[in-house]
Amino acid sequence: MTPRLKRTVKLAIKVAFAGLVAFVALEAGLAFLCARGRLHLHKPSYSPANVRSRFWIETNPDVGVWHGPNSSYRHVTTSYDVPYQANSYGARDKERARESGGKRRVIVLGDSFAEGYGVKAEDRFSDRLEAATGIDHLNYGTAGSFGPTQYRLLYKTLAGKFDHDAVIVCLVPFNDLLDDDYEYGKIAHAGRYRPYFVGTSPAYELVYLGKGLPPPDSKVFENFLREFTYTGNWAKKMKGLVRHGRTGLRPDYTGYLDCTEEQWQRLSFVLKLLRAEARGKEILVVTVPDVVAIQRLGAGTNSPLAVNLAELCRRQGMRYLDLLPGIRAASKGWQACYYVGDPHWNAYGHEVAARLILEGWPWYREEH
Repeated sequence: MTPRLKRTVKLAIKVAFAGLVAFVALEAGLAFLCARGRLHLHKPSYSPANVRSRFWIETNPDVGVWHGPNSSYRHVTTSYDVPYQANSYGARDKERARESGGKRRVIVLGDSFAEGYGVKAEDRFSDRLEAATGIDHLNYGTAGSFGPTQYRLLYKTLAGKFDHDAVIVCLVPFNDLLDDDYEYGKIAHAGRYRPYFVGTSPAYELVYLGKGLPPPDSKVFENFLREFTYTGNWAKKMKGLVRHGRTGLRPDYTGYLDCTEEQWQRLSFVLKLLRAEARGKEILVVTVPDVVAIQRLGAGTNSPLAVNLAELCRRQGMRYLDLLPGIRAASKGWQACYYVGDPHWNAYGHEVAARLILEGWPWYREEH
């Protein structure tokens, strides 16, 4: 070995050792902050099965992100440790037949709040409503930046093919308007396969961001880092925050107050499509409040989005229910409805939401 090569090898060893020490220090620091409740992250599950899980993947050619049939995942964060299981159609739900057998059934559409992100299946508002009414509630919610355009496409291509009498559409103004915004998506969701309505109302064109569905194992290495290290989860969180910051949105954004005219026109268009495709079935549109909206909207203050949704639903023959006032008035306080360090409802939040829907939707009490 030449002297020059020896120096190169020694330098490489030093650099590698320094990198290892830095990684161990970062990993230990992140673990310590999470344990002390100073930092809220997804935590490593140390589960090899999670690395190749197909629970939240871009696998559906119509909507992008969905759950692989019969897939499972163990979701571990600083707030919860919950198992998820999908049925043979990819819904996080019990196995359901396409035929109802003459029983009343409700299709539930939405994102992570509808899916029950962070709670056991039996604690979700849809399961609570099923237990309280005896009416099957087929849950077709999913996390993964899933917006109204995807709700409608999933209903058209999958959920709507199951016998049902009514539909609950769970809108989350915190991010649903952004999830349907193509200009936002080009920055925040660059590289992902996602559908968007692009153009001017009502002459929209359905286009897809991304070059197509990714290969099945395209994120195995990233998944490995997230399931076995704190650093992998921290890096993903930082990447998302940086991308969101590049969009120029205000830090305390919420669609309850910051919905643009273009976003409203697109949302109206999607809901009208869903109304037509539901063919006269009862539809309940629910708005799910986020923490920012509750903080920014004082008691008695009307949200422009809520006012517009109420009028749209009236004209289209749909029901509208804003859960924000009821969540704010929860007996344990609205803060008790949400996880600390996580924007989603906990089991108590789902309990309150189920009660509000049960009391606020006359369809449950009507004769059919």
